[in-house]
Amino acid sequence: MKKVLILTVTAGNGHNSAAKAMKNKLEQTGQVEVRVVDIIKDYTSHFNSWIVDKGYNIAVGYLRPLYDLFYNAYFKYPVEKASVCPPQTSVKSLNGKLLKLIYEFKPDVIYATTYYGGMALANLRRVYKLPSFNIVCMLDYVVSPFWEPSIGGVEILTMAHEDNREKLLEKGFDNKNLLMTGIPVAEKFSKEIDKVKAREMLGIDKDLFTVFIFYGGGHWQGSYGILKALLKGVKKKIQIIICNGHNEKTKKKIDKEMGKYPENFKIVNYGFVNNVDVIMSASDVMIGKGGGLSTTEAVNKGLPLIATYKLPGQEYYNIQFLKEKGVAMSFRNYKELVRHINYLYDSRDVLTRMSLGMKEMKTTAIDTIAELIMSQPDADYDGINTSLDYGKVNKIVSHARKRRYKEIKKQKKNKQK
Repeated sequence: MKKVLILTVTAGNGHNSAAKAMKNKLEQTGQVEVRVVDIIKDYTSHFNSWIVDKGYNIAVGYLRPLYDLFYNAYFKYPVEKASVCPPQTSVKSLNGKLLKLIYEFKPDVIYATTYYGGMALANLRRVYKLPSFNIVCMLDYVVSPFWEPSIGGVEILTMAHEDNREKLLEKGFDNKNLLMTGIPVAEKFSKEIDKVKAREMLGIDKDLFTVFIFYGGGHWQGSYGILKALLKGVKKKIQIIICNGHNEKTKKKIDKEMGKYPENFKIVNYGFVNNVDVIMSASDVMIGKGGGLSTTEAVNKGLPLIATYKLPGQEYYNIQFLKEKGVAMSFRNYKELVRHINYLYDSRDVLTRMSLGMKEMKTTAIDTIAELIMSQPDADYDGINTSLDYGKVNKIVSHARKRRYKEIKKQKKNKQK
């Protein structure tokens, strides 16, 4: 039976969703043993885990301008500093535990949904033999900073779009290590459901123009404000579906006011749901954010997207990418959002073009990557000394990556001479 180790992190939840989707896909074959590890949460300190998870949510939710300042500045970060770049501090204490897991579990393939995974694998490979075939997956349409530390640690880096290739080559990746697959999302988002059928499944009106507000949980708490803006500015008869996720406060707030809303609106207010794919199939347009997973789910469903302009780093660039492709819009304020909804209501031809544009971008990423994983031969761990003092691994790996930086720095200095 093939063994696959999946490395993820809890930061925005997209990485975990991608990990879960791949685990489910592989286990359907009945021929794979899959183990999923959150390398930051499981293998580093509580403080470090808090920084990567909760700290990230606070930064993008309440300190977005500051987050964006650092994010955009890091685009200019020298690629030769890959072995000593800021994210290395988050993985420096996990190398020993990760190596021990690899040598005990003996995976044939390691699949990472985050560059932290690729970074850790590259650090380990400077010192130790890793027989596994390693794959790291990009989950955004922009090449964010700090992908270059994965170089040397992975056989394949999957790209969200072919447009990413040039930038990754500039960072130092070899073209043979780059594979355009798209962003892998759960299989159900690739299955077409007739709009009328989807509305029947939800028990909602079959004929009304339907807007899906997908702003639930985490640092996103804009559902209520968006709903109030639509109630005030849209005079058409429309249907609104709201998913609040784990944001119970907003759901209760909307439920409490349900009887006060204008008669030309039909409103369905959900909390956390497991049938987002059906809701997307039932909708004409989605108002949401710019995470790589949620935007790709919309892409695969052919659902035009309207996103707030005030998005952090990679989410902002994801939406800019989709806008350039003609399949998304963004709004700076609620008045602009209302104009977009009224315009699309009256311009069904534009809505149709956006939907078709989405479908042209659709990929079967999860199938492609799963096939790649299943096609790999068994990894050979024979002859590897696994009786190591794993407590010393962190220090050894840290010295190796710093030594690598000094070598590159010296080479660059000699070239300048």
